[in-house]
Amino acid sequence: MSAPTQETETGCRLALRAFARAAALLAVSVSVQACVIGGQKASLDTVLTTGSVPQQAPVFPDENLARDGQAILQALSTNPEETAGLPWENPESGARGLITAYSGEAGCLAFTTTRESFDGIGLYEGKACRDASGNLRMRAFEQQ
Repeated sequence: MSAPTQETETGCRLALRAFARAAALLAVSVSVQACVIGGQKASLDTVLTTGSVPQQAPVFPDENLARDGQAILQALSTNPEETAGLPWENPESGARGLITAYSGEAGCLAFTTTRESFDGIGLYEGKACRDASGNLRMRAFEQQ
């Protein structure tokens, strides 16, 4: 074998330096990852309290009553001065009724109405409140 030349020794030194740099970079990278991963715990965070928005029960149990509710809201909003005997009608469902009493309270109207439809006659109590834009929204509607 031949004796190492100066060129071979310089190439080896450069390779050793590159390897040392790569090893140092790897060591730093692994230690940083260990800090990040090792610093996190798998337990629940008890500092912040979060919650979901509770699901609201529907005001109307079926679609026909919901459409009738819209007709009632329209009658209440178009005749705010009427205090008794306010008629409403829903041509789509064929239902109609008479709002016999309502009272205002803090942006809301509590009312009593009849509902005549193909499935019979019923007495209902409801509550409608104004939303941020001033529109009436049904908050409660129950058969008595």
